Amino acid sequence: MNILLVEDDPGIGRFVSRGLQAEGFKVEWARSGQRVAASLASGDFAAAILDLGLPDMDGADLCRDLRADGIETPICMLTARATLEDKLLGFRCGADDYVAKPFAFEELLARLNALVRRSERPALLAVGKLTIDRQSRTVKIDGERLTLRPREFDVLLMLALKAGQAVSRGDLLMAVWEGADVTENAVDVYIGYVRRHLASHEDAPQLQTVRGVGYRLQRRPNDSVAPSHTARGAPGA
Repeated sequence: MNILLVEDDPGIGRFVSRGLQAEGFKVEWARSGQRVAASLASGDFAAAILDLGLPDMDGADLCRDLRADGIETPICMLTARATLEDKLLGFRCGADDYVAKPFAFEELLARLNALVRRSERPALLAVGKLTIDRQSRTVKIDGERLTLRPREFDVLLMLALKAGQAVSRGDLLMAVWEGADVTENAVDVYIGYVRRHLASHEDAPQLQTVRGVGYRLQRRPNDSVAPSHTARGAPGA
């Protein structure tokens, strides 16, 4: 499995590169951001580790440009900028995870493995007659498309990924709002929006309130199509 390491500090670069190689990864180490876009556009890398303080450009700007160019390779930012605002900026720029220096290699490895596992999930997700294409960010019920706003899509996706299970408001906040300064009331508001979308289709799965916990997306009892992950679709969540 190939990992692109973008780090200009020789000591950290050697430390991370050797550690990942010892774990069975193949590592390409870039000391600047110059050819990162071309490398990731090749599709040869399972994930990238990106330092923010590069000699030729700001890593946050680079990450933002990569996402604008349609490059969806999972990115873990590795940086000495450790304030909450720095982390939120990293996520807003398109990073999938954020590790602050100094760091334990075991933590970086665990986060990298989690990123790779998430990226390998099938693109098409089904809960009864509801289908979600994670790459094109489209939702259909029995073939009929729903028009959802981005945050509504993210809430529904989180519930569908855990179909049949109760998902807490806190978990939804973390997954959808990524630590932004909002309350659990925002979750309830968006659940209401999603529920109205589903209510207009009699074949839609049920969005249930789990008292004292959160919410659960449940296929209808008479629905013959079980919740499942289907084969990967073509690229675009």
